[in-house]
Amino acid sequence: MKQTPSKTDIHESYSESDPLKSSRQHYDSENHLRYLVQERTAELVEANRQLKKEIQERKEAENALRKNEEKYRVLFENNPVETVIVDLDARVTGFNPAKIDSGARLPEIGDVMYQDYAGKHDINMLCELKECIRTGRPKEFPALVYKGRYLHIRISPFPAGAIITSIDITYSKRVEEALRDSEKRYRRLVQTIPHGIQEIDTHGIITFTNSAHSTMLGYNDGELTGKSILDLLASESERHKMKHVLKKIVSQAPEPFPYFNTMFTKDGQPIHIQTDWNYKLDPSGNITGFISIITDITERLRAEEEKKALETQLRHSQKMEAIGTLAGGIAHDFNNILGSILLNTELALDGIEDRDSDLKYSLDQIIKGSQRAKHLVEQILTFSREAEVERVPLKISSIAKETLKMLRSVLPTTIMIKQDISDQTGTVLADATQIQQLIINLCQNAAQAMSTKGGELRVDVANKQIDASAPESDLPTGNYVSIVIADAGCGIPGEIKDRIFDPFFTTKRPGEGTGLGLSVVHGIIVNHEGSITVKSEVGEGSVFEVLLPVIDGSVIFQSSENPVSVPSGRERILFVDDEEVVVDASKRILKGLGYSVTTAMGSNDALDMFKNNPNGFDMVITDMTMPNMTGAELAEELLKIRPEIPIILCTGYSYLITPEKARALGIKKFLMKPFSRKEMAEAIRTVLD
Repeated sequence: MKQTPSKTDIHESYSESDPLKSSRQHYDSENHLRYLVQERTAELVEANRQLKKEIQERKEAENALRKNEEKYRVLFENNPVETVIVDLDARVTGFNPAKIDSGARLPEIGDVMYQDYAGKHDINMLCELKECIRTGRPKEFPALVYKGRYLHIRISPFPAGAIITSIDITYSKRVEEALRDSEKRYRRLVQTIPHGIQEIDTHGIITFTNSAHSTMLGYNDGELTGKSILDLLASESERHKMKHVLKKIVSQAPEPFPYFNTMFTKDGQPIHIQTDWNYKLDPSGNITGFISIITDITERLRAEEEKKALETQLRHSQKMEAIGTLAGGIAHDFNNILGSILLNTELALDGIEDRDSDLKYSLDQIIKGSQRAKHLVEQILTFSREAEVERVPLKISSIAKETLKMLRSVLPTTIMIKQDISDQTGTVLADATQIQQLIINLCQNAAQAMSTKGGELRVDVANKQIDASAPESDLPTGNYVSIVIADAGCGIPGEIKDRIFDPFFTTKRPGEGTGLGLSVVHGIIVNHEGSITVKSEVGEGSVFEVLLPVIDGSVIFQSSENPVSVPSGRERILFVDDEEVVVDASKRILKGLGYSVTTAMGSNDALDMFKNNPNGFDMVITDMTMPNMTGAELAEELLKIRPEIPIILCTGYSYLITPEKARALGIKKFLMKPFSRKEMAEAIRTVLD
């Protein structure tokens, strides 16, 4: 660029030249200066324009950058994948607010990742993060457990730190686990179901069997796969039939139906099976095979063959039940008659002065016979009573002796009874009637085993100690009373020995037994917390041993042969019964014992007497079964009038009343007919005293 002269140079030049020349030079200088100013101005305008353009471009670039930043910020913050950015020290520098755990704390800038935030994974994630940042290599953790959820975590390092993404895969993991569990459950179900399951193709080739089906046919798991079901069938006719059925099913596709046939097991044994099947179809609906459920019905068919025999046994047991019902129905009248015989015989004995006379002997025999008849009725009624048994301390030896006396009259004379019964046996807690029933059933069973040739029936009762070394070691260690009943009969075959206590099981011919005897025995022993064992050989007889636990306690049961004084008294008694012979005999017995007796023939008469003079009696003895009003109903009416009046309720048999129900009504004593003078006297004193 040309050098511009300064103002000083121009002024000096002007002063040294002539005026005209100076004037021209001044003009030229002015023009040149104006030119220079214009040129500079143009340069400044262009520079300003360029500056404005650059500023505008910069603003546009900044706006574009802000828009980009906003777009990526919105994308980052609204990304459903939790993302955290950390620096080289693993501190949080940025994050999006997406949270797997809604409501949980968000990270804060400066938090140490996996220490201050999102810590306590099942592995040391802080150590893993630092290792990724140090090496610059990304790493994925496909199924980390965090707070009960499964997370898929990826660490992606970059020069200034790392980006961490976390995806909640809990749902997919649970679906995957549920699918695995379902498959396991299906396999377990298929393998453990008691029925056989098999799959076959349209040609009858087995493609799958479960364990039950393999076991049913005697094969190992998987051994049947690839075999033809035709090879398993028991006969040529079965195979021909199966071929025809398969062909018809594939061609006509009928509704599935149960199929029955006979197969051979691996060892050649025939079994009867039922096949319930359905189709296997491809996606186009074409039949590709069959899936079947196989049931072994061999036992069912055998059971059907035995059905008639069971029905016969049932009809026989129903007959026995009817007999029991009949026995209960006649027991009341029979016991009233028996009671009259017993009481009148005792009265007759009182009038005999010669204690050694034949008459006294005959009357004693009548009493003994009456007592035996009484016990026999009790045994019959054992099957028809509904009340719970009453267990009391008693001596087994006394019961066994009396029971054998009663059995002697009913067993065949070809049976010889030999007994060894110790009087020093311990006391057991038991029901006397049930123990008698137990001995009767076992003895009758032994007698039936010797019914053809007769023989010796041995009954032993003794104490026995059980300890850990004894064969009966399954019983608690302690003292027991042993009842052994042995016969010389036909014995029990080994194959049925385990079934002899089953209800309705019997080897006897129709009409000879119900199959209930030994099952009743077993039930009684179980209720008394004892045990029963049997030793038997065919042709050598059988030995049954019953063990009952000994307890500490006074004995309630005593033999009726032991003479005991009969208690008496002078109280006033109202005696009520609708049987004239019972009223007459009882009145004379009570008067002989010293009591003042008023009798009433029926409930209504008794209630009227009591209403007219409620304080005129010290006790009421009433029968249970009477017309118009039962003894229990009469007792309720009497107790309404005088709540403290002692009442004894007597019955020959009634399903309407039990000792428990009588006590609940306020009745002091429950007395079973027929009763002896001693039993009545003791009952009266028990109540009054």
